[in-house]
Amino acid sequence: MTAHRDLKKLIRERQTKTGEAYTIARMHVLRAQAELLGLPADEPATTRKLEAIVLKLNRQSARLRLLGDNKEEVTFRSSDVYGLAPGQVVSIDVEHTWSFRGHAYASGKVASSRIDIAKLGLAPLPFTGGDVVDLRERAERVRGRSPYAMLWRLSTETPREMFEFDRIAWGAFPDADPEDNPTCHATELMDKGNTAEAYQLIMDTLHRDLRCIDAHALLGNLAFKQLPKQAMMHYEIGMRVAALSIPADFRGVILWGCVYNRPYLRCLHGYALCLWRLGRLADAQRLFERMLWLNPDDNQGARFCWDDVRAGRSWEDVKDEDHPSALH
Repeated sequence: MTAHRDLKKLIRERQTKTGEAYTIARMHVLRAQAELLGLPADEPATTRKLEAIVLKLNRQSARLRLLGDNKEEVTFRSSDVYGLAPGQVVSIDVEHTWSFRGHAYASGKVASSRIDIAKLGLAPLPFTGGDVVDLRERAERVRGRSPYAMLWRLSTETPREMFEFDRIAWGAFPDADPEDNPTCHATELMDKGNTAEAYQLIMDTLHRDLRCIDAHALLGNLAFKQLPKQAMMHYEIGMRVAALSIPADFRGVILWGCVYNRPYLRCLHGYALCLWRLGRLADAQRLFERMLWLNPDDNQGARFCWDDVRAGRSWEDVKDEDHPSALH
């Protein structure tokens, strides 16, 4: 049902109940819809801008949560939603509003979008641990005088505290069966080539909780090959959501061996690869070094990428090689 037909249906229903003229009934229906979106009843919704959080995307619509006291969820239909990402904040120009089966709908244009994690109002994920680990005792030592060996010795010269993210980061929700992990299911679907089904499952997961960092990482992976800038946005949102939990002066380790840390490390890796691919070698080098500091075991092969960007090798130089830059 289109917005216009749905509006006419609501007006006719009100007329049947109240006996009002069509114009009067239309005015009351439009005011009710404006109030549903938190708009002043005396101003037409078609002239107003709203700010909202992107919760999930469909082909031509986005599920949004309005900012402000209302916090209503609304399905926003627009051709402009392509390229948005769950976890972004958008400013929208509302042209039409309606309701269907108790749910709010709107249509119009996306005026702007941005990453503004503070606006999301998310509670930081629990970040637990504190046990001190001697990294040189638990892993094979990196010997020699290579730059990586020197960096490894620096990051492991003293025991450090080990921490792990909450399982929500990995898609293991507390009220669900631990075996029923949507991001694991999505990965399996992607491996089988069922990307459309995987995409929908990832979106549903983020609608449930934007703190599922693994879902942001998977969206980045889906976009990485064809749309590196889009992929970069997904990875950045995942990184920034995770950063809500990490103290500013953090000196501990976030090891790959702790499963719930892997989504964050995947976002770091994907973002660094995008920086490299887009020619920002100095920024990529710093982020690869950050990965090696946080996870000296380097299960993702960041050291090889670090060596290449330090040497000034472009993405084009290595993309056709059997290179350990693949996403994990």
